Amino acid sequence: MEKPKRRDRYVAFEFSEPRLRREVAAAFHAAVANWPTVERPKLVLLEAGRGLVRCGHREKDDVVRLLNGLRAGSPAVAVRTVGTSGTIRRARMRYFSKP
Repeated sequence: MEKPKRRDRYVAFEFSEPRLRREVAAAFHAAVANWPTVERPKLVLLEAGRGLVRCGHREKDDVVRLLNGLRAGSPAVAVRTVGTSGTIRRARMRYFSKP
């Protein structure tokens, strides 16, 4: 039987302290380090207090839970998911456009 095709999802998130970009990236990479390589979400974009993670459609709910529970820096800054999209273009338009 053939394995179902992976459909990418892009999960947008934000955090309150833009200066802690490196700490947020390090905390994310540490949190997903033990995931299987095929299913491991990737940090696609990280800028000015916002970020974008690519994952498969089956892992999306787990990635959202992981991001909402992520704490980075000292004092700890919470990460909050903003939304999910099926294409990187639409995710950038919706969640990263300038107001």
